[in-house]
Amino acid sequence: MVYLSGSTPRRSPARRLARILIGLAAVSLIVWGLASIPYDILRAERSRLFGEEVTSGLVLKLRTDQDPDHPHAKVVIEYTYVDPDGYARRAEARLPDSLWRQYRPGTVIKVLLVRGRPDIARIPDEVEPAFQVWLRNLMN
Repeated sequence: MVYLSGSTPRRSPARRLARILIGLAAVSLIVWGLASIPYDILRAERSRLFGEEVTSGLVLKLRTDQDPDHPHAKVVIEYTYVDPDGYARRAEARLPDSLWRQYRPGTVIKVLLVRGRPDIARIPDEVEPAFQVWLRNLMN
């Protein structure tokens, strides 16, 4: 049915209120979703799209640390590596409990560097947030 100007049926106050509430809920959901995105992970994974370089590192320390997000990964290693520019850098990585014997102080490890961003490094066995793993699998 076609309504000409001025002849549209008026909405009832209940319908107006329902439309306003649905609109507020939709806007709130969008704002909440955008605020909960971990942008540091997005930036790191965007940089990894340009490729990763492999270098070697040296395990310096091995310790245990409780983390409620990763209850089965208490082992944390501190390691050092040399980036392609020749700077020695330090980093930490959380590992699954089953790998604690492989990463003793003095062990040489493989380190993956982001091409063009050597400050972003990881080791292959590192425990990462589920969102980051999902995003990496999505982009590959």
